[in-house]
Amino acid sequence: MSDLKTAKAEMVRDMFSAIAHRYDLLNHLLSFGMDILWRKRAVACLGALDEKQVLDMACGTGDLSVAIAQASGSVRVTGGDFSSKMVELGRGKILDKGLSERVTIEPADAMSLHYPDNRFDGVTCAFGVRNFGDLDRGLAEMARVLKPGGRLVILEFTTPANPFFAAVYRLYFTRILPFAGGLISGNGGAYRYLPDSVYKFPGPDEFSEKIRGAGFGGVTFTPLTFGICGIHSATKAT
Repeated sequence: MSDLKTAKAEMVRDMFSAIAHRYDLLNHLLSFGMDILWRKRAVACLGALDEKQVLDMACGTGDLSVAIAQASGSVRVTGGDFSSKMVELGRGKILDKGLSERVTIEPADAMSLHYPDNRFDGVTCAFGVRNFGDLDRGLAEMARVLKPGGRLVILEFTTPANPFFAAVYRLYFTRILPFAGGLISGNGGAYRYLPDSVYKFPGPDEFSEKIRGAGFGGVTFTPLTFGICGIHSATKAT
């Protein structure tokens, strides 16, 4: 990666490590609990999960990894994140939920995954791709580790299409959320970064083209909750 992209990756890693202790609480509070439903919708997009192997990239503390494991008694999930603090908290969560036999949380760099080609039946990422230092490289790595015909499911924030709702959302996202997030987490910068990263991220159409360019077909986008986030799903070409 370029020096600029490397600097971004290091900044994001340090920032998320700093707020890891309040990450789950703030996700639920600031989304009014909708993040739980969004993850369930994302899991459904993976299709049948019995006996499958799924990689959950930028897994944070493992909420999506848990949701995937709870959807099938035989699926195995590998959660990867580049923040050692997130990995530590994720491992504790998996242990507490009794999922250690089927879910592994470990350090992983989305820009250079240490897994072999064609390893997983599915790859997921919830609210993480916009933080990649190099988006195209991250998508290429996801494609590399997926089996031909495997499913890619990405849950990510976007901006509402309705002008009125977009204005209300911007007020909440750029004013209220940073204040509340900073107050609870003690790191206002992280919650000022959040809306900035969303507004700078490619829109659904542009991002869909990037996914196709990484070697995926059947690319779809499903907006959720008035378009404040959405699910991008695709299948690796066979």
